Amino acid sequence: MKYLSLTTLLLALTIQSCQNNTQVNKTIPTDSVTTTTGDITTPTTAKPNNLKNSTPVGSIVMIDTYRIYEEAEDPSKILNKNWFDLYEENGQYYLAKVDYKIEDGYSECAGVPTKSVISKRNSMLFLNFPFLKAGKIENLKITQAEIWPKETVIYNFNNQKYQLKGYGDILGTQVRSNDQGREEVFHEVKNYKLTYSYNGSSEANMIQEEQFNDTFIKTLFVGDIDRDGKLDFIISKPTNYEENSIMLILSSQIKENNIQKNSFQQSVQFDC
Repeated sequence: MKYLSLTTLLLALTIQSCQNNTQVNKTIPTDSVTTTTGDITTPTTAKPNNLKNSTPVGSIVMIDTYRIYEEAEDPSKILNKNWFDLYEENGQYYLAKVDYKIEDGYSECAGVPTKSVISKRNSMLFLNFPFLKAGKIENLKITQAEIWPKETVIYNFNNQKYQLKGYGDILGTQVRSNDQGREEVFHEVKNYKLTYSYNGSSEANMIQEEQFNDTFIKTLFVGDIDRDGKLDFIISKPTNYEENSIMLILSSQIKENNIQKNSFQQSVQFDC
């Protein structure tokens, strides 16, 4: 695909109240797939050209290179000094006002100009939410980034138990070398679903994809970005190896006593 999309999705989640602060991580393998309750709601699409004059509450921008097919796809038209930067420094995460530059370029593959968002920090994501505050962010160590079918990951935070569980069909398995040169197992997966439950609540769908083309989801961040005492998640979820895609889930965007939940997603294609 040859375009950038900024997409706001509705998905099902349920979160309740918070208590005292503790942090524990563990992974629990499971042997069977069970029925899941909760639905992914119909997504609503926000095209980049809706952001030219004013940016709506609830926007994200990846630190990436963007092909400019039209002015609306220019990230420099969206970003400004009011945005926040989620970045890592010495193993800790912080929020601060963005400090970045835009570099012009050209895609020989696509035959169009490009603009690259270059952060002056070790940034994960730029965010535009008026309720965010600068400072250190509580986060949990990610011990298992990929949640394959029949695997469950548990996070404990503020005496609350969060469960992420993978479902789907594994069609094949191979051993690969990652970016650090370490060997790791990679599965070819179809009919994938990632569910979420909180303190024993019914499972709700976070992600549902029919198939992945030589890629898979990866948990990038688990912590309290919006400082409401509950966990937020950032997940990489490209469905193709020539795509970058990030989904942000903020617990504060939950409607209390309602399963509806706002997530925020952006995808950038670099296929040739």
